[in-house]
Amino acid sequence: MRKLFQKPILILAALSIILASCGDDDGTVITPDAGTISGGPFTFVVDGTSDFVSGITVSSDAVGTNSSWVITDDNNNILGLPATITDLEGVDFDGAGAGVCFIWYLRYEEGLTGLEMGMNTSGLMGSFDLSNSITVTRNANTDLTLDLMGLEDLGSDNVYEGWILVDDAPVSTGTFTVDASGNLSATTFSVNAVMLASATKFILTIEPANDSDPAPSEQKLVAGDFSGSTATVSTATAPAVGDFSNAAGTYFLRTPTDEADGINNGNDVYGIWFGAPGAPPTANFTLPTLGDGWIYEGWVVTENGPISTGTFRDFGAVDSGNPLSSPINNVGPPIPGEDFFVAPAGSSDTYPIDMRGQTVVISVEPVPDNSTAPFLLKPLLSMIASDAATAPTAHDFGQNLGSLPTGTVSR
Repeated sequence: MRKLFQKPILILAALSIILASCGDDDGTVITPDAGTISGGPFTFVVDGTSDFVSGITVSSDAVGTNSSWVITDDNNNILGLPATITDLEGVDFDGAGAGVCFIWYLRYEEGLTGLEMGMNTSGLMGSFDLSNSITVTRNANTDLTLDLMGLEDLGSDNVYEGWILVDDAPVSTGTFTVDASGNLSATTFSVNAVMLASATKFILTIEPANDSDPAPSEQKLVAGDFSGSTATVSTATAPAVGDFSNAAGTYFLRTPTDEADGINNGNDVYGIWFGAPGAPPTANFTLPTLGDGWIYEGWVVTENGPISTGTFRDFGAVDSGNPLSSPINNVGPPIPGEDFFVAPAGSSDTYPIDMRGQTVVISVEPVPDNSTAPFLLKPLLSMIASDAATAPTAHDFGQNLGSLPTGTVSR
């Protein structure tokens, strides 16, 4: 490997100009034709990692006694003269810094002048032909800085990944993790300067730690549109999870699953259902419709921790299950919720659980879920009063928008 570019004038050094020749013993006059070269174009990032071209070919109709490859800048000033394709493929373009250069193929006869590094191809004099050119773009990197709040530890199986949208196509800016205190493992990322300057949006996703898919996941957590050098990110900017600024909903205390004959037996403090009481109960939420990467989940938080009431996307249908409800009438009403009669194995709570004095939460969970605990997105929350009335009284959820991550991204 050779570092063949030198700044500031990008002169290729330490490369012998070995000119390939063939004899012309019969006196035939040869008219050079460089043919057509194929391959590329090539785009590299100047980041200290060597960048080489490969796969360049010359058409079979090229003729001329002598040949050379020619590398020029975008003004056709000659930067280097690799004699063979092997020499060309040994040129490290990373060493040239940011810019654009061109690769040409030259066939020529004896007496050619001007074929020197530092000269311009317009000054070539003699019998020669230059092929078409192949572009090599060398982009510099610049820093993207994240100042994000409200993120949580995703565990060992998942990471956060940043993306910028460039011409509506996602480009990864790198991954990071968050510790138990909410500190990011990295806040500054080296990103292609040209792409970052033209980016219109920043998106943060949740990805598997060992991710074989180069595309963003469906779990787009926050996003922000660039305005000048910054983007303010939130869950409300598409394509992030959703706008919860108007989040609202009600719940009521009722235990329909232990009533064989439909007659209220006075156990209503042991169940909670999300919606408006009635015959039948109905949905009563103001929440955004979630995309494929997310789902709602209900929780009751006792002194021993959170207990799931099930997951749901449809506020007017049963949720993912009623494992804690009474087996007498386990189907329950056509809305999400749970009666708390049947203790799961290993529970630290005493069943049935009186809902009064507990905390009830509606969270937004990633799909697939990274944890059995509530995710950081908890838009609705209520502390159930110790003397809370049962149905037909409905109780309001309060907004818990402080649980939603926010921040800025700077370029």
